[in-house]
Amino acid sequence: MPLWQGHTPELRARVRSCAARLRDGFEVGGAVPVECPILLPAATLLDLYGEDIRARAYVTSDALRGEQMMRPDFTVPVVEMHMADGAEPARYTYSGEVFRRQEEDEARANEYLQVGVEIFDGSNPAAADAEVFALTRKAVEGLNLRAATGDIGILMAAVNGLNTSAPRKAA
Repeated sequence: MPLWQGHTPELRARVRSCAARLRDGFEVGGAVPVECPILLPAATLLDLYGEDIRARAYVTSDALRGEQMMRPDFTVPVVEMHMADGAEPARYTYSGEVFRRQEEDEARANEYLQVGVEIFDGSNPAAADAEVFALTRKAVEGLNLRAATGDIGILMAAVNGLNTSAPRKAA
């Protein structure tokens, strides 16, 4: 079911308001708000995530731009933007719809509202990751939430990229 299907205008307004508060909190933490396109070049996503992303993304073709995908997350466009004009350290925040095709569970949403923060600090990436987690924890403090990873395909790709033994990767 799409993100907004069956939801009242009041609920949609509350969700958008909550997303704005989260993004505002990341801005207070020093993140610069960025906007990202909804349609992204498929070639870039395929290069980074592999062909598996095609099964989970909405794909379209454009006569001038070639194969395009609806934004499955904000990571790639934010990283590309940073690489094009960013100095380090840098902090960015974003909010908007992301899209994931569903082929097995009709009840699972295919459109999500995603809010996030990205920190780039090549001199101390572990500290940047810790700061992301600290900012996120502070942003959701007091809410009845549990931590969860995102797309399992992306998580598995990260695990497979680790420099460790096959039994540890399998674990």
